[in-house]
Amino acid sequence: MSATAATLPARPRRLEAALRPLGLDAVEAGALVALCALSLVVLAGLLIKGRPLSGADGLLASDQLQYFAWIRDSAHHVLIGDRFDLAPGSRSFLHPGFLLSGLLVRGSGISIPLSYLLWKPAAIAVTFVGCRAYVRRLLPAGRQRHIGLVLALFAVMPAAAVVAWAGWGGKPRQFTFDFIAGEMWSGQYLWGYLMTALGVFLMPLVLLAVESWRRDRRPPTLAWAAAGALLICWLQPWQGGTLALIVIAVEAWRMARTRERPPLALAIVPAAAAVPALYYLALSRFDPVWTVAGKANAAGAQLHWSWPWWAIALSVLPLAAPAALAYRLPAPSWQEQAVRIWPLAALAVYLQPTGTFPYHAFQGLALPLSVLAVQGLARYWRRPRPALVLGALAVMTLPGIAHRIQVAYNSVHTAGDPFWVFPDEVRALKWLARDPRPGGVLSAPYGGFMIPYRTGRETYVGPISWSPHYQQRAGAANDLIEGRLTGPAALTFVRATHARYVFEDCRPHLARLDATLAPLTAAVQRFGCATVWVLRERPDMARAAGLPDA
Repeated sequence: MSATAATLPARPRRLEAALRPLGLDAVEAGALVALCALSLVVLAGLLIKGRPLSGADGLLASDQLQYFAWIRDSAHHVLIGDRFDLAPGSRSFLHPGFLLSGLLVRGSGISIPLSYLLWKPAAIAVTFVGCRAYVRRLLPAGRQRHIGLVLALFAVMPAAAVVAWAGWGGKPRQFTFDFIAGEMWSGQYLWGYLMTALGVFLMPLVLLAVESWRRDRRPPTLAWAAAGALLICWLQPWQGGTLALIVIAVEAWRMARTRERPPLALAIVPAAAAVPALYYLALSRFDPVWTVAGKANAAGAQLHWSWPWWAIALSVLPLAAPAALAYRLPAPSWQEQAVRIWPLAALAVYLQPTGTFPYHAFQGLALPLSVLAVQGLARYWRRPRPALVLGALAVMTLPGIAHRIQVAYNSVHTAGDPFWVFPDEVRALKWLARDPRPGGVLSAPYGGFMIPYRTGRETYVGPISWSPHYQQRAGAANDLIEGRLTGPAALTFVRATHARYVFEDCRPHLARLDATLAPLTAAVQRFGCATVWVLRERPDMARAAGLPDA
């Protein structure tokens, strides 16, 4: 007994010594381990099925499969075009992250999904380092700092879980609250949205660099801040706009209160953020593909894309209410002013009328709201009981995380997106990639998500953002593949797509299309449960789409 008692104090010391080279304390190390584990939840759940994976590990596989198509395009052409419209078009989009992945694929021969998955360690590192650095700067060491870090990384607005588990308002209302909670939760970006994680959590590092430069005026620090601002806006234009607004607003606030003139050189930070913003603006104005994508992603463009103000208020209230208390506290330093402006700047980006998909403006808000909530509560609740603190943290994290995992499970098992690709589908897709004839592919959206990145060919319908008239295209393609569209109407539709091939995946209960497509069919290639119909050649086929990767 005495020996055991003697060893107990040594264990924390050994742990502290082991963590010291990493610059972490025990709570920070635990948070990092938990973040790593949480980032792998979806991927682990897919792996245990023992089936070949498509490579997607997010709530919507279609998003990741779109990224894979962009990586393939980057590998072959540097610039990215639309592979989901089966129509002639140019390549005009340059993305730094997907370009690096594409170059890696081209240089090493690794698979496209693996080239994307390799970003996950970097995304985890930037997420953790960005949050830790920011809470260390603004919260005192010890309990407050630990609470701020846990909230920034793991807080999921509990309203989403309450609405879902109570069944309040049915599926549409549940979708709205899930949508808001997902945009705000830091952990969700690590489920397939790795460029989002990098862009969002570079923000606090750039804000800290700006503050550091104002203090010591070292040119390399300002150069890093400007480069970071440019990269943030390139990866996440919503956060780039928020960052620029924060810098401008803090300087305006300081000048109004202290008559301190803003350093002229600091203008390089918002100016750097403006460069990719102007690039995206030019794409939306002059590239028809991006014009279509902008309309598809406009606020309220889709049926359930609606955030009522009362739903936003209920969602953010658990963090926003205590955060509001911090606005009554003095904010003498640049960073203390920046963290107070951050939520307001994000709201301004959400409300401004230009751009698309304003909901992404809420990404990253958990960090400033967590810091402000801890500051506000610490000022008015000086000695909270540890049990109450732990209970509050549990309420802010555990129900929401459990619900997000449940949402991920449901997303996978509804089979709406291809999280797995079956061996027969792989054989069929490899044949499409090898066939020497030019032309695109008609399939259901389910197959369309996979075709560009696995074959290099264009497909008639894929993700909602990049397929014109998505609802009509998806509806007609599904009707054909599932046997509801037959006879002359089916033939008219197939001809109008300009496709050379029709691909049917391995999902059960799909129609046998031999009789329907017989008047147009030149050959049929069967690969077990997957089938490719090669249609008789027409001149419009090659005009619509060329060879793979052309």
